[in-house]
Order: sequence, then C-alpha cells, then structure tokens
Amino acid sequence: MQERLLHFIWQNKLFNTKNLKTIDGNNIEIIDFGKYNKDGGPDFWHAKIKIDDVILVGNIELHINSSDWKKHKHHHDKKYDTVILHVVYNNDDNFLDIATLELNGLVSTILLDKYEMMMHNQEVLICNNLVNEVDNFTIENWKERLVIERLERKSNDILNKLKLNNNDWEKTCYQLLGKYFGSHINKEPFELLTQLLDYKILLKHQDNLFQMEALLFGVAGFLNKDFVEIYPRELKQEYRFLKQKYDLKEVREHHWQLMRIRPISFPPIRIAWFAQILQKMPLMQKIISSNISKVLDNIDVSEYWNQHYTFDKLSKHAEKHLGKEFKNVLEINVFAPLLFAYGKFINDENYIDNALDLLSDIEPEINIKTHLFKEVNLQQSNAAGTQALIELHDNYCIKKRCLECGIGNKILRVQNPASLSKY
Repeated sequence: MQERLLHFIWQNKLFNTKNLKTIDGNNIEIIDFGKYNKDGGPDFWHAKIKIDDVILVGNIELHINSSDWKKHKHHHDKKYDTVILHVVYNNDDNFLDIATLELNGLVSTILLDKYEMMMHNQEVLICNNLVNEVDNFTIENWKERLVIERLERKSNDILNKLKLNNNDWEKTCYQLLGKYFGSHINKEPFELLTQLLDYKILLKHQDNLFQMEALLFGVAGFLNKDFVEIYPRELKQEYRFLKQKYDLKEVREHHWQLMRIRPISFPPIRIAWFAQILQKMPLMQKIISSNISKVLDNIDVSEYWNQHYTFDKLSKHAEKHLGKEFKNVLEINVFAPLLFAYGKFINDENYIDNALDLLSDIEPEINIKTHLFKEVNLQQSNAAGTQALIELHDNYCIKKRCLECGIGNKILRVQNPASLSKY
C-alpha cells in the first residue's frame, strides 16, 4: 500500500462505507469526505463526520500506519489540531487521542492487486492490457484535457521567455521557431543562433536573401573556412562586413551535428529554409492574423542549395522544398502554442480556440510514442489527439502517474476480476 493510493481510495470512496466503526468500536458515518489538499497540512479539508450521535466538522489526515502520526510529528504541529478523523490502512498504535478509522479489509482486493500489477509492469504503457475496459467517452474526455494541459505547459514556457524578451512577441516567435528548426539533434545550436543574431538585424536585410544567408550562416559558424566555390566565398566576404558592422558573435561549427540525420535535414538546408521564412517577418503578426499558411507557403532554398547539402560539396540537383511533414512540426510546436499563449496573455479565448482548431486540422503525428498507443487501438485522428497521447506518455505513463490519469483512474475503479488474468 502506498499513501497516494490511500488518498485515491478515500477521494473516490473506493471502500465499503457501510457500518463503519472506529478502532474504538464507535459507529461512524462519513457525511462529507472533504476536499483534497495537495499543499501542507491535513490531507482533506472541510470534512463532516458523525461518530455515534455527535457531528464533527474539520479536517482528515491519512496514513498507511496509525503510528505514522507520531512518526511525522503531527502531535507537535498546530495545523493538525483541526483533524477530526485519522484514516489509516493498518492500525499499529492504539494510543492516539484521535478518532481512527482502519481501512484494511474494507478495500477491494481486486483494486489492490490491479494497482500492484500496474506498478510492477515494465512496459511503457503499463495499462496496455486493461485499457479496453475503459469506455470511449472517458478516453476522449481525458485526451481533451491532456491537449489543453500540454498547450498550457508550452504556453507558460513561452510567456516566461516573453518576459525575458521584454514582451517582444516577434523576438519570442523568432527564437521558438529557431528551436524547432533545429529539431531534437540541433536544437541547442539553433537556439544559440537566434540568441546571438538579433531578429531586428535580419529585419533590416529581409529584402536581400543573400545578406540574410550571409548573416545566418556566418553567425552559425559555417563561414570560417577557405572555400573553393564562388557562392560561399561571396557569402564569407559579405559576412565579414556585416560582422564588423553589428559586432556579431558566432556559434562554433562543431556544435552542429550531421550524424544520424537525413541530408535534407542537414543544418545548412534548415538555415536556408529559415532565411526564406524570415523574409516574411513580422511572423507573429501573421500568426495571430490567421495567415499561418502564408508563413510556410512556397519555402524553397536559394539556387546554390539545390545542388548542395553542405558548402563546397556538389551533389545531384534536387529541388528542396519545405515538406509537409516539417510544416506540420512547426505548426504543432510553434504556431499552435504561440496562439494559445497569446490568447492567455491578452485574455482572449478566440486565440485559444484557434490554437485547438489548428491542431485539429493537422494530420496525426507518426512517431515511436504515438505508435505505442496505436497498438492498443487508441484513436488518433488528428494532431490534437496525438499531442494528447504524447502528453500522456511523457507526463503520466513513464512516470507511473496512473492515479492522476483519467484512463488509469477508470481502470482502477472497474472491479473486474477477469482482467487480472491478462497479466
């Protein structure tokens, strides 16, 4: 038995509540189980109980063993003077001056066995054999909450960054876009690039793609070589002038990774696309004006990159358009969270709804995490659904937060002995 499970059992009334008696043999009726308190002090506030003919109003404290009361030194803590009932799983101390209710023997063994099996399951989805017990309505409701939870968390990160940027939304958008242009492998150097190269400098040169590329490739650290080909030599020359003009610092080239990446995702190609998108600044203004599609439409590369993946290495000619899959990544991880954060910032639900609508219009993501849920037949009809499942995976499944999970909660409530055989 774990204390968090005991809290769950009490909060959801998952024990036999009939003919209850205290350890002293007094009749007890729980009129109000109280409100769960996640902060300091007693576990459940504002409860109401009846012991024999006396009605008491106050707080309730839960422990695995009754001896934990003294072990946690509650008898010396004034906050616990308001406790009217001590709820324990095992009574191992009969000398407490407080009414005590023991739950051992009142809780379904099916629930206890099911929870123990789930906690010992080594699979990532520890309820994979039990999820079919949960009705679709519960699952869809939980997914709706999860996608909001994910957007809330991401938007809080954005609003913290916004504060550091003195409420400059365009700068915040530029930095967030850079982060996801780097994907998981080159996220750090791309983020550093956007920190070292102020977007306002790029804004001054946005009508000149050549200068934009000189600035981006130069600050990224890719122009510190002796080149054979004309284009990189010209970029290097232009960057020397711009570097001195703006007193620019650079990312070290060795920070960029090319291993385990498809050539189309090499940093130089990503930077070439990035330059094209930044020519459409101000980006945040377009995002909140429902012109998101215009930000990512017709993003190619300059002619040099149609025959290259890195500088000075000729390759077979191939036009390199910004693909639909990568556009989806940017819309899911940049544009939708920015809309959500902006809606919170100005207190306008319309932008929050627009963020959710955007995710609902994007095809479902396909990755290792979403594949796990597909194997247990959880519906994935759009990116809102897959974002919910990724949140479920990252913040509930791998952390074994089954008691706080809508699906895990429902599974533990279902008292079906046949389901235990699935383990």
